Amino acid sequence: FPVTIQGSFYVVITAVILFLMIRRLYDTVNQRNQELELLFSNPDLGLIRLDEAGRFLEVSANFEKITGYLSEELIGKHPLYFVPDHLKNNVAVHLSQIQSAKSADGFMLKTPFLAKNGTTLFFNLYGIQNLTDGEKEKSYIAAIKNISTQEVALTNLEAKNRQLTELASDQSHLVRAPLARILAITEVLKEEYHLSEEERNHLIEKIKLSAEELDIQIRKISEKMNS
Repeated sequence: FPVTIQGSFYVVITAVILFLMIRRLYDTVNQRNQELELLFSNPDLGLIRLDEAGRFLEVSANFEKITGYLSEELIGKHPLYFVPDHLKNNVAVHLSQIQSAKSADGFMLKTPFLAKNGTTLFFNLYGIQNLTDGEKEKSYIAAIKNISTQEVALTNLEAKNRQLTELASDQSHLVRAPLARILAITEVLKEEYHLSEEERNHLIEKIKLSAEELDIQIRKISEKMNS
């Protein structure tokens, strides 16, 4: 009887351990499936595969949707073919560094990409070198994330910041001039008690003109900031 209880106990413990292991494996596989599903269904994510020379070997359906190109329009072409001319050299340097890196090294690259409609897109690439036993040449597999919206927003923000900096520099002296006159005349009026009524009226008129000039300059600055 004790032996039977002991044997049953071991069976139950073994079953629980197996259940937990299977459950953990299932959760891991399920999580990976969800991640893969997100990768293939998210409109801003895609997959590409490049050969040793960097030419497209395969692209995911999402990448086709993002760029507007069919796979046959991409396969065999180098990514530099789709980079705006004024940015090619910079991207070429980074691609060369990736190709010369060790096989175990992953890489990340931000690159512009000309879509089929002429729009310049911006991608973040997260990739790794791939070389299996059955392959004679290495290839590269990369996940791409479309960051065009964020990049455009950042560019607009930087342009606005430059505009405000230039505006502050260009306009500050135009504001300071009438303000300095108002302060100077105010000091004269405060200190010079022997001024005649005519002189005081003349200075007050100068203050009025300077104040109007200051108002005009402030309005111009406001208009430029809102443009």
